[in-house]
Amino acid sequence: MHVIVGSGRKAERLASRLANSLIIDRNPESAEALRKKGFRVLNADASRIEVLSVFWQSRLILVDDDNFNLKVAKVAKTLGFEDVIAIPEDESACSLYEKEGIEKICVSIDAALLTLFGRKRYLETPVSAEFEGTSLKDFDPGEDCTVVSVFREGKILHPYPELTLQRGDVLGIVCGKEVRISKNPFDNILVLGREEDIAREAKMLSEKFSANIIFFEKSGDAYACSLDGSSDKIELGEALEMLRKDDELDLIITSLSKKDEEGLAGLVSKFPTLIATGKENYRNILGIVNSFSPDRIISMATAFSRYFGKVKVLLLEEEQLKHFSKFTESGLVVEVSRGNPMVDTIREFKKGYDLVILSLRNDAGNIDREILWRIMLDRTASVLVVD
Repeated sequence: MHVIVGSGRKAERLASRLANSLIIDRNPESAEALRKKGFRVLNADASRIEVLSVFWQSRLILVDDDNFNLKVAKVAKTLGFEDVIAIPEDESACSLYEKEGIEKICVSIDAALLTLFGRKRYLETPVSAEFEGTSLKDFDPGEDCTVVSVFREGKILHPYPELTLQRGDVLGIVCGKEVRISKNPFDNILVLGREEDIAREAKMLSEKFSANIIFFEKSGDAYACSLDGSSDKIELGEALEMLRKDDELDLIITSLSKKDEEGLAGLVSKFPTLIATGKENYRNILGIVNSFSPDRIISMATAFSRYFGKVKVLLLEEEQLKHFSKFTESGLVVEVSRGNPMVDTIREFKKGYDLVILSLRNDAGNIDREILWRIMLDRTASVLVVD
């Protein structure tokens, strides 16, 4: 979540362009005015530790005056905030922000948006008469794009699939690689080995996602890669170099018969890795959100829901709910663990799924590492493992 500390036009400009944002405004009148425009606003003093501590895992953006920003920065440093962006009123104050450990210092709102979006592009487009009455889920913003905000009559509306568009609405749209991942994440699939069950599942996925399959196998003392049936021998060093290029591959498919923590971690740190069991279809899919950085799990679950139907997503911590507002077009059925997360995970897994999506980080939900490996090695379900 983006937590914006400030008021007025600066806070409004940022919040209107950032999905899942909250403004902490210490000015009651300004807070009320922003709230009436449709923004999520908390009228509070962000320099108070009991206020800021609630949001310690969020991205913090400081757009108040420099004196107050620096007070908040000191509290954020105490609380261990890892992602803080400051927009100083006076550029001469930049050194003061640096002393508080803030590395991302932007001289303007536009510069901050470029920092936040990185390679992503932001644009706004009005809704024409052609799309009046269309639901948002039926509006196609483009292959690599998604709607993050809807402006209507001076207010900002949170986008959701059933939202009916009106002529004159202005749609805030973000485009980029990260958006594409949630729509169609795979262009090139690398298959480790030639086992029949792996090849069968790889073929099914390549057809669903219109992806290329590259088979990677040992041939004598060398390794061979084959694309669409042809085969060329390459040295192991060349093969490993190919694997290091993130833009060449999107998914690795392999089998796993025994625990190999180091080997799997090496693969997953570079690419999502599917432990295949020979499935010909995924009728039931479960996403286990066992990470405090769950965007990759959620984007994969969203992508698979587009091609295979509804995906059950089990949140192991209630605060993970904040990550879902950015995925407005998803076919996800979300459930939050209300008891023991490990017990709930095992109970849900035993219901029988064709595909399970989870994170190797396993830093949320307190799932025992051995239990996680039992799930990954269980041959009843294929398992997509992300970082």
